[in-house]
Amino acid sequence: MDENKQEQMVSIIVPVYNAEAYLPEMIESVICQNYNNLELLLIDNCSMDNSFEICKSYEKKDVRIRVMQETENGPAAVRNHGLLAAHGGYIMFLDADDFLADNTVLDRFINVMKHEEADIVVGNYERLWNGQRFAAASHTSFSEKNPDSEDFRFQGFFSVGTLSYVWGKLYRKQFLEKNEAVFENLPYAEDKLFNIQCYLCNPKYAFIQETGYIYRKNDDSISFTYRPNSLECWMAIAYRLQKLLTEKEEIKQIRCRKDENAEIECLEKKYWGFIYYLIFFAIFFDAKMEYVEHNHSILAVKKLIKMYQTDDLVKETFVQLKRKTYTEKLSQKLWKIMIRGFSIAMWVHLYWTLAFGIKLLIDLRIDEKLSDTGLRE
Repeated sequence: MDENKQEQMVSIIVPVYNAEAYLPEMIESVICQNYNNLELLLIDNCSMDNSFEICKSYEKKDVRIRVMQETENGPAAVRNHGLLAAHGGYIMFLDADDFLADNTVLDRFINVMKHEEADIVVGNYERLWNGQRFAAASHTSFSEKNPDSEDFRFQGFFSVGTLSYVWGKLYRKQFLEKNEAVFENLPYAEDKLFNIQCYLCNPKYAFIQETGYIYRKNDDSISFTYRPNSLECWMAIAYRLQKLLTEKEEIKQIRCRKDENAEIECLEKKYWGFIYYLIFFAIFFDAKMEYVEHNHSILAVKKLIKMYQTDDLVKETFVQLKRKTYTEKLSQKLWKIMIRGFSIAMWVHLYWTLAFGIKLLIDLRIDEKLSDTGLRE
């Protein structure tokens, strides 16, 4: 293949697992793109339905489609497989039950990537619920802020969350390779860790206002499935981030010592908000799952919260968050109040109070109002 053509190619990586009902719509949304220089990597992960056969049938029709199989369980192994197999200079990730918004998506992403000389291009997206499309919260609330600010990190990865998802973005492959960005083998949220790791490598972001991606609410997907080991997964991510940030700070401190004019900020835990916000949101997310799974049991929520509090990193989290060291820099007042109130309650072990508060948030659907799409009616 011509080297320049390969550099301009978009490699779209799709993990496939039991997605026969959605595959045709997803595949058609890719192969009908106006931007033709693409390859679609469909990587089957031990599907038990007709997904693999559907993929193979499309492979016969379009030379841009390559079908592979991955026997290791989980999307992390599949995406890493795709990264190794990708020929293109640009990488896009797509989930098998989602689809691109229209046939100009790749054109727009590529144009912005080139014009801005970006490493990661981020678009807005919509959620598909029961046949209806709902616009998710726009990235505008944080994308116009300084990427090195606490507000950008909090909104981008948590309260709005657009930067957490691996889909709906275009990555420069050279950036990923240079920084050895790969997915870690986790049962859930491996894309959040991947994107935080990318952020810590100081990428240049560019943002597109138009909708580029349609995310389908699939009740059988990992995101909406109760996971009894979720606590272990979130804490594994938190400790991995702790290790990464500790190493980053040690390198920075060495540089600071060599430079007598270096600012004292070099010695601060500048990015540790990633860990603290992750744990805060993980507890609420898991508490909601426990509440629903156990027939609206407040006791189940209380047990879950108490279980988190046995971990030393969790204890440190709420000591730091109640002091407002990180949250005072946030612009979203409601989140500042909620985080500080929750942290104080955790610090003084008011588990029943927290459990009842979470019950109210769910029963009154306040959690939905705070989500990226709001109430779904």
